[in-house]
Amino acid sequence: MRFQSRDGEILKMIYENDGVVAKRHLKNLFWRDSSQRAMEQRLSKLYREGYISWPDRDHRKIYPIPEPICWLGWQGALYIAGINGAKVSQPIGTNENQMRNLQKKLQSQGVRWVREPKWSFLRHDLAIIDFRLLLQFSLSQLKNMGLERWLPESEFRIDMDIVNFNFKQKEGKILRMKRGVCPDAYFEIIDHDRLRQGQPAKARFLLEIDMGTHDNPSFGKYKALPGVAYIKSNSYRDRFGSNHGIWLVVTSGGEKRMMNLLNQTKERTDKEAGLFYFSTFNLLYGGNLLTNSIWWRADQSSPVSILSN
Repeated sequence: MRFQSRDGEILKMIYENDGVVAKRHLKNLFWRDSSQRAMEQRLSKLYREGYISWPDRDHRKIYPIPEPICWLGWQGALYIAGINGAKVSQPIGTNENQMRNLQKKLQSQGVRWVREPKWSFLRHDLAIIDFRLLLQFSLSQLKNMGLERWLPESEFRIDMDIVNFNFKQKEGKILRMKRGVCPDAYFEIIDHDRLRQGQPAKARFLLEIDMGTHDNPSFGKYKALPGVAYIKSNSYRDRFGSNHGIWLVVTSGGEKRMMNLLNQTKERTDKEAGLFYFSTFNLLYGGNLLTNSIWWRADQSSPVSILSN
């Protein structure tokens, strides 16, 4: 197989999205104007050469797989290692022991090779990519705006920040609590016009994807309160250079679910509720997620856009 520049871009895209993508994501990015068959033919070549992998018959028997997906094969992992300057020798075989050793060697040099998806979180992880693609599409419609930085969830799991916060019980007792904060992603948007004018030009966002369908009475306690403490923390400032930021909470559970999460956040965070914006995937697909008024800020009663507030 003759390796093409697009093949390298495909492998980088998979790696940058925590190692697993849906085939429809690849179709959207690399074969938008081509047929499904053309994509499948090229992916099959990458699969046969070990650059990518996808579920086999045993996977399909054991795990709930909602749609066609793929991840990096061992050759793809070596390609990523090469472009990142990691020096890892090619394995002498492809048996389980060799692949485990390769994974350990890659990890020791900062290359995270996902050999299989986290099956129980697959829908959630694919939804994060859905959001990222919607964000990139929305930014493409705004000439002066750009995506400056995107950190996936894995960056936080490797080096998780711990925060302390106060939780007030129903009887009024204050508990001092500690919790690790692991957003589904962190990203920065830069306004190039403001940057040229020497004005503050960067907006910071933390993403929380909610895939629940039933009420979640612990969101205010275990998500909202630590979320506020994190933005105010020294750990956050040390990592991102500022204590500015807002949380974007996107739910797949509909507007009733969204309002439940919003009301919990408002109750628990009080004056800091404005740090949280809520929406649903249905609303995000309806237009530009940055400029359309499709977000409910927890301290306001009507929808707003996240760039104008």
